[in-house]
Amino acid sequence: MTEHHARITWSSQHVAAGLPDTTETVDPAWLGARTPEAEGWSLVCRFDSSPRAQGNPTTAVVRFLVPAAPHAALQPGTRLQLFERGTGQYADVEILG
Repeated sequence: MTEHHARITWSSQHVAAGLPDTTETVDPAWLGARTPEAEGWSLVCRFDSSPRAQGNPTTAVVRFLVPAAPHAALQPGTRLQLFERGTGQYADVEILG
């Protein structure tokens, strides 16, 4: 499973509540729009320093957790919507080149 550099832009609600103070998270993410038929995939985000220390936006190395996920879809420019556990909102994840 290939890892990719990404930029995560958190919702204003998550910034106000406090960004995660950890170096790894696993949360559901969607490619494109979240619709009833869209599949969410567990996205592993690994941070050199926590999002709280980095601020908004945050850089990370990301990958899908499970082998059956659409790994080939994670190309430079791809955007995902990452569920924010603390707020119920969504962060924007952009795969970087």
